Amino acid sequence: MPRKLDPPPAIKPETIRALLALATEFGAAEPWEDMYDTHVVGLTDPVTHDIRIGSVLGNAGEVFGVGVYRHTAGIRWLLNATNSSEDEPNLEEAVMMDCLKIEFLPKNQLPKADLNLLKTVAFKPVGKKGLGWPQFQSARPGWVPWHIDQSEAEQLLIDLPRIIQFCTLFRQHPDLYENQIVADIPFLPTPKPDRPLKVEDLDWHPLIVPPQTYAPFKASKLEALRKLPRTKAAYEYACQVLPGSTILEQGRPCYSRTSLLTDQDRGLVLGHHLSLTIEPLEQSAGLGLVNTLLASQSLPKRLWIDDGRLIVVLGPLCEALNIELKLAKELPHLELAMESLANFMMVGP
Repeated sequence: MPRKLDPPPAIKPETIRALLALATEFGAAEPWEDMYDTHVVGLTDPVTHDIRIGSVLGNAGEVFGVGVYRHTAGIRWLLNATNSSEDEPNLEEAVMMDCLKIEFLPKNQLPKADLNLLKTVAFKPVGKKGLGWPQFQSARPGWVPWHIDQSEAEQLLIDLPRIIQFCTLFRQHPDLYENQIVADIPFLPTPKPDRPLKVEDLDWHPLIVPPQTYAPFKASKLEALRKLPRTKAAYEYACQVLPGSTILEQGRPCYSRTSLLTDQDRGLVLGHHLSLTIEPLEQSAGLGLVNTLLASQSLPKRLWIDDGRLIVVLGPLCEALNIELKLAKELPHLELAMESLANFMMVGP
């Protein structure tokens, strides 16, 4: 495992100059003054025919920029976020984002690596003082947002002009979404027309993305587990992403999941296990339960969980071990242990 972060991926100077010109044009138009992040627009790659979804950020007055959500995971994330009644997704959902993002920051908030990238092409912002320094980020499921690479920069060179065209059209037609079916998304024509975009150019239709599914964990170390002594006690178990739970992996930061097993009566932590979020949840949760049960040196009569997804994941393993798997709305001892661990990771020893 590397002991320090890798340098940002190299991007050709001509590519970054072209991207900065587009980012400057987008930022100067301030489309967030008119558009909400729910005013999403569909993009079809002219070469690969991959579908991506663009969303303007900034109407809430906090994050100013644009996100381009890609692949099934990214599009699912965006559609779930726009249809959710919660203010923010939970951490497990948040770290599954798959998108490219351009965010405009004051210069003093721009990380050194990003500022150095802009200096290589002698970039100077225009527009509002203090707002206009673009940061380009790549978010992939399980990973902490990172620097974009050459291919991602080239993707933005394809998508950003089309999003700018759409923002111009929306400013001219602010009622664009009012008479449309809620589930429908306006898709832009491919290739991009060499003229101003027109309302009749838009192809409105729903985008159906399969829901996230979870597979049963393939039982491992069953013989070792079956040899453990049995107890009449009930245990509580969770596998979660905690704030501050990042690990350096392959030269860049990666989120991690923490599995904890606690005794329901006494509240004692019986075992813990750490895994990377780039692994599927079922792998993390399954291995976490196996390792924490081995650490506890006992098998409980009943295992309580507070995450409905784990019923499918852990059900076969618990059945094989003759452990009753139960779902609870709250698990106080487990929540307290997770909170304590999260605080420790945020502050450090």
